[in-house]
Amino acid sequence: MVAISHLPIWVFAGAIAASIYLAFLIVQYLLSTLRPKDFPPGPPAVLGLGNLHQIPLKKPYLKFHEWSRLYGEIISLKAGTANLIVLQSPEVVHELLSKRAAYYSGRPYSYISVEHVFGEHRDKHILNVQNDSYLRRWRTAAAYLVGKNSLQNIMPMQEATSTTLARNLLDGTPSETLRELKKWALATPLLAVCGQRLEKRGPDFADRFFGIQKVWLELLEPGKAPPVDAFPFLRWVPERFALWKSNARMVRKFMLETYFSYLETTLKAKNDAKEKGGKSQGRFQSVLSRIMEDEEAERGKHNAKATFSYDELAYVGGGLIDAAVDTTWATLSSFVLYMAASPDAQAKAHEEISRVSPDQPPGGDVIESMPYLRACLLEILRLCPAAPNGIPRVVSREDNYKGFRIPKGATVVINFWGMQRNQDDYDRPDEFLPDRYLKHPLGLKVGAQETPAKRATYTFGAGRRICPGDQFAQNSVLIAMSKLLWAYNIVPTEEKSLDLDVETAFHSGLILGPEPFKVDFVLRDAAKKEAVVRDYDEAQAVLGGFGL
Repeated sequence: MVAISHLPIWVFAGAIAASIYLAFLIVQYLLSTLRPKDFPPGPPAVLGLGNLHQIPLKKPYLKFHEWSRLYGEIISLKAGTANLIVLQSPEVVHELLSKRAAYYSGRPYSYISVEHVFGEHRDKHILNVQNDSYLRRWRTAAAYLVGKNSLQNIMPMQEATSTTLARNLLDGTPSETLRELKKWALATPLLAVCGQRLEKRGPDFADRFFGIQKVWLELLEPGKAPPVDAFPFLRWVPERFALWKSNARMVRKFMLETYFSYLETTLKAKNDAKEKGGKSQGRFQSVLSRIMEDEEAERGKHNAKATFSYDELAYVGGGLIDAAVDTTWATLSSFVLYMAASPDAQAKAHEEISRVSPDQPPGGDVIESMPYLRACLLEILRLCPAAPNGIPRVVSREDNYKGFRIPKGATVVINFWGMQRNQDDYDRPDEFLPDRYLKHPLGLKVGAQETPAKRATYTFGAGRRICPGDQFAQNSVLIAMSKLLWAYNIVPTEEKSLDLDVETAFHSGLILGPEPFKVDFVLRDAAKKEAVVRDYDEAQAVLGGFGL
């Protein structure tokens, strides 16, 4: 055994240097968890943790809203060494995300999503797109679904699927209500994007779809997925001890299967049409079919404009369907819950709908004649924003706002929940009061400051990453609710009051939706049944125009 005193001097020197370097890294880490100079205001950080111990893993928007009263419209937090900026007013959101969109449009890196779910398709999914050119092409493609002209073409599909929902609830039970709402939410975008009726995908497809969506959203939710981005060593935990790895593999498998099958469905319809003389099959043309036809025409003109690859087109279609389903399902579910819990508001909506369409279930052509129903929807979007914190952005270069330093690489989130419950803007902001939107188009109270940045709802985001599907979603929900309320009284199944508390009645995560609840759909009078069935039969003729 070699005596320590006989070891070469360079061994001692190396050990001392390594110790100094390790100490330097530890000090550097500890200091980086403290607030940088000129950082926006926020709660004091703790050495080594920052604000990690203060940021709730579930429903953080509630805490952000509480902090906004202490620290103002823009607050900052330290999540370990990471910088987090929370925007909490329309004005600061407009200034940073719209006027300075070039710096605030990136997506933060998420190891689980990028490496385990998207994989080789990481640059194609809208949740992770970083390329501005591709984002512009994606938005152009999305216009086939949500553009002004497209909304009129798609409205008959929304009417038909809403009619099917109303018919299915004739014989439904409280336990089946939420399942029917989910089927409705999936049926319309599936039909519009790839031209396929939901029932053609088999009886269990909707259940599988929403089951996978639940797992997928949990992988994206802090608190349910491990913090592998903050603590990279967790990435190497074996799968038998890391359930998230098998869940991510399951989500990836389903995503690949469905996205490419949507595209194959569209291609089959186009080939069938060619065999029949080149005529389009059915009354309507799906979004994917229109994109492909336009791109074929551009290639025929030898236009050098970039077009989508086969894989990109599959992810365009799949991403559109996923985005449309989550927001409309969460919003309609919240709408049904609040109608059942608010009999006076429901009675007022009944009166308006019956006056506009006394003899038959209303269609999309009359929803603009129902201002109170739209006010009810805007109030739901205010109280129950489908994405209460939106989807995070990342700052691409250092910026300064009102003297506050916003570091490059900081993650930015918008607290839509808090913005839409601001006491300075809204009377009794925690209450369901649709009439606020009849008194003021933005729902603002008397004396509230009006600025160009304020809108009736902020639920759909801002800047380059704003969701383009706001009118599509609103039309879908309004048509469905007009048909349901024309035919039914929506009442609690049990005598006790329905729970509306966000802490207990709504699930956490990226998407805010009600926990399971039970309501009955009771015909307003016996004659309504015949009209609902007749409306359904007529809708089947419309849906038959697709032939898929």
